[in-house]
Amino acid sequence: MSRVSGVARRRFLQWTAAAAGASAGAGALSACSGARGGGSASVAADGALLRVGAGDATGSTGLDPRDAGFGASYVALYHVYDSLMYLQGGRYVPGLARSVEPNADATEWTVRLHEHAVFHDGAPVRAADVAYSLRTLAAPPSKRASVFADLDPARIKVVDATTLRVGLHRPRGDFRESVLVVFSPVFPEGTRDFTKGIGSGPYRLEENDGKNLRLVANRGYWGGRPSFERIELVRIADPAARLNALKSGQIDYAMGISATGARAERADPGVRILRGGAANSNALSFAMNARLAPFDDPDVRRAVRLAADRDALVGRVLEGLGTRGDDLVGKELPGYAAGAGPRRREVAEARRLFARAGVRELTLRAADTVPGLVTAARLFGQQLRDAGVALNVEQVPADTYYADLPGLARAPFQTFYYTNRPAAVHLSATTSKGAFFNVTGLAEDHWKRLAAAQATVDDDRRAARFAAIQQGLYASGGDLLWGFQEQVDAAVPGLSGVAVSQSVPLFARAAVRG
Repeated sequence: MSRVSGVARRRFLQWTAAAAGASAGAGALSACSGARGGGSASVAADGALLRVGAGDATGSTGLDPRDAGFGASYVALYHVYDSLMYLQGGRYVPGLARSVEPNADATEWTVRLHEHAVFHDGAPVRAADVAYSLRTLAAPPSKRASVFADLDPARIKVVDATTLRVGLHRPRGDFRESVLVVFSPVFPEGTRDFTKGIGSGPYRLEENDGKNLRLVANRGYWGGRPSFERIELVRIADPAARLNALKSGQIDYAMGISATGARAERADPGVRILRGGAANSNALSFAMNARLAPFDDPDVRRAVRLAADRDALVGRVLEGLGTRGDDLVGKELPGYAAGAGPRRREVAEARRLFARAGVRELTLRAADTVPGLVTAARLFGQQLRDAGVALNVEQVPADTYYADLPGLARAPFQTFYYTNRPAAVHLSATTSKGAFFNVTGLAEDHWKRLAAAQATVDDDRRAARFAAIQQGLYASGGDLLWGFQEQVDAAVPGLSGVAVSQSVPLFARAAVRG
């Protein structure tokens, strides 16, 4: 019989311990620059109101978990709904789930819930609600359906009020870290109208005017009453405008500011810069589609990677608020493949490979979907000239970059970014057969190796298989992943206790200290 390894048992004990102290399961952001003591000129010292400025790529403030985009709506979603599990730095910790355990071959998982969780309307959170939530997230029109592609809705069975069994179409030894941790909000059984935002999280929806959201503390929250009575989420599209709103006292926390803005405010005692570190960063790539010419030639992909001066890109574009990348997601997180980097720049070899392949010119589609990608593309063009290749940078608007998701898979060469997550999470969420963003042209051979890794129950053997996949991508994959751009937020002095999960700031335990 297959077994759950000692590593898995130790992890579960860690998850249980972490849950006691982390209602939203996240790692704290670190502060720098103007983080000198003192109170805030704008944030309510009595904990009455916290005002948060954030963009939103969807241009909305909807609370439908099937459709919420990154930004203000995603922050609200993480506060209104509880998830079964969370990513805390590099650890996987329980949320509503008290335990998640597999059968012998990981084709069925038993989920046991905390017994005291209650929805905002007063109803207890039941196993039936979890079963309904999973089925809803796994089916169209949910944009998260690819995450749950291996769930078998007919085999999700409620055992009792706080226990359910989740059957899968195939074995998934990584069900916790690659499915539930990625996205698993829970809402009441039968929910079809999500405008009321009924969840069991630390905050409940008070008002949504289509631009801004106001949340009010859930005083009976099973994980402990939140520090702030209210959180107001203000949609501000431009990073510079968010920083200016903070400086002028209109908001207390700015989610996502530019490296340039952070550097400019280093000496300002009225602005506290919060750095996410590598664990909370965007992995920045020039993505080559290996199904399309000329990148269907592995020598061309190798030449592109060898031509890059990664340190120059990081220094110029990230301005000290990031680290260099070596073509793999997951740096400084569990499961990152040993021996993967650092890449050396080899201009002469790049020139030789380009010449042999007859490549003299390339076109790179670029947009500032995160700040700095267009600047990076132009700088890379200068670097490619050293290897005898001219680069045409085709700049497109950032706010329409994701409008045609299938079109991303048809672009030969484009700027792209990934949320930096542990290798197993990234590979399963982003490179699986049903994933939205197959921008590097991954095909059946990769998907077979990925499926074999996912099906492995033993943690150590599964980790070894994921490492082998990474080594293959490092050798001949389609990403020139050159840097990790830290999430950089800004806050007023005195605000502390902000946590982060997958680059989403969480405020349930935030407080003001004078």
